[in-house]
Amino acid sequence: MTVESEAKKPEISSPVVDNLSGFKQLLLPVIDRNEYLTEGTKQATATVAALAKTYGAEITVVVIDDEKENGSMGSEHETRLASIRWHLSEGGFKEFKMLERLGEGKKPTAIIGEVAEEMKMDLVVMSMEAVHSKQVDANLLAEFIPCPVLLLPL
Repeated sequence: MTVESEAKKPEISSPVVDNLSGFKQLLLPVIDRNEYLTEGTKQATATVAALAKTYGAEITVVVIDDEKENGSMGSEHETRLASIRWHLSEGGFKEFKMLERLGEGKKPTAIIGEVAEEMKMDLVVMSMEAVHSKQVDANLLAEFIPCPVLLLPL
């Protein structure tokens, strides 16, 4: 490759890419029931950690789980929380906020919207896996989430 051809490479620029540094509050919703996290959730966790590290943002995780086992969450739930902590620490984050929305009877999309609005989030990062599994309604996300939503492909 010559110096001339390198100089002609176009720069990637868009309003979203140019403004990523403005996203200081990142929300990572975790909806899946896999105690060791699905590949989509692992990807979303790694992405939110990379964005937060690059742009100096804070991470808030909201674990959404409607099912309770005989009035208690059981060891699967604790393992899932430990998995989230482990994956974020692998991305360089030991300190982050973790919220749990358990047994509220609300749809995950509504909970994500409420948390994003209450906590004044700048960006929600999640996998399309939640949309494909019909846990989250993408149309409602687009309509009711008060900030941009980054949906990662499977």
